[in-house]
Amino acid sequence: MHDFPDLLSDSVDDAAVTDVIEVGGGDTIAVTDHATHLYRSEGLLKDESIETFDHAVERITVRTKRRKSSIHLETIDSEASFTVPSEITDSVVESMMRGILLTNGVVSDDEDIAAIFRFSELTLIVTDQRLFEHVGSAVWDGDFETVEYADLSALDFERGSVATQVVLETRERRRRVKVPNEHAGTVRRVIQDAVFGFHDVGSIEELRTELADPDVEDPSGESSPSMETDRDVDAVATGSDPVDDDFVSAGWSPASDAGPVASSDRDDDRDGALRSTVASSSGETPSAPTANEPSAELDALVDRVDELSERVDRQTRLIESQRELIEQLVDELRRGR
Repeated sequence: MHDFPDLLSDSVDDAAVTDVIEVGGGDTIAVTDHATHLYRSEGLLKDESIETFDHAVERITVRTKRRKSSIHLETIDSEASFTVPSEITDSVVESMMRGILLTNGVVSDDEDIAAIFRFSELTLIVTDQRLFEHVGSAVWDGDFETVEYADLSALDFERGSVATQVVLETRERRRRVKVPNEHAGTVRRVIQDAVFGFHDVGSIEELRTELADPDVEDPSGESSPSMETDRDVDAVATGSDPVDDDFVSAGWSPASDAGPVASSDRDDDRDGALRSTVASSSGETPSAPTANEPSAELDALVDRVDELSERVDRQTRLIESQRELIEQLVDELRRGR
């Protein structure tokens, strides 16, 4: 039994409290399956109050700053938001997400949510039956993808220099989800535990044996190429790069030395090689290609844009500093300092 202030106890009523988060300064958040209750204690400039945020929402977004974060909830005909200290934002959002998924029927009553991961614009939710993937500026809305463990035909993890790809393959398609390497170990462990538990296996090797299709046989004794291999072969044959329509990036950029090459650069290289070949056969020295020099007007415009960008950055930092100072003063006044 939680020792809540009377106002918060009356708001929660008989609902089972799934999580309690201390906001600070006497403020408390109590989360139930179907609502989040935010209790504000009495302060120098305000009275004791309670706000209740129903979990029957269609969209939840978070705007995080250095000290405070704003959690915004949307339905078809209404919007609501509240602020919490940034250091507890993840805990609040995770607790609310469990209730939002349950209230909106995304997960069933008997479905256990193992973990919720947020990486930039990627949200991963791992349950004991399936994996949910949402990509976008919102933490969650109706535009999400689901991979059912019952439909899995393969599970793999491919580590790169910056990020690790979680590869989930079904009979119909293959999905790739990219997570940062510093969190890849935790993500892998949670997903493996959930999938292994669902299929009652203890390792990747056992899972592959369990998921192998006994009706598919290769008379040559060699395994047939995977979808990814077929796509790579086609790319080599056509001279194009392999395209993965299911690839999901959570906001990571390629290495600085792996940037795309403009078509004009490729044309220049090809023309230069052709000139070199002709010149070597005729004994002439190839002439270097002439570069297009930018005009003085363009240089001046670029300098002007850079100057304006620096001014905007300075103004933004100044406004943010003033806002943080105001928030600090309000907090101190509330605590009677």
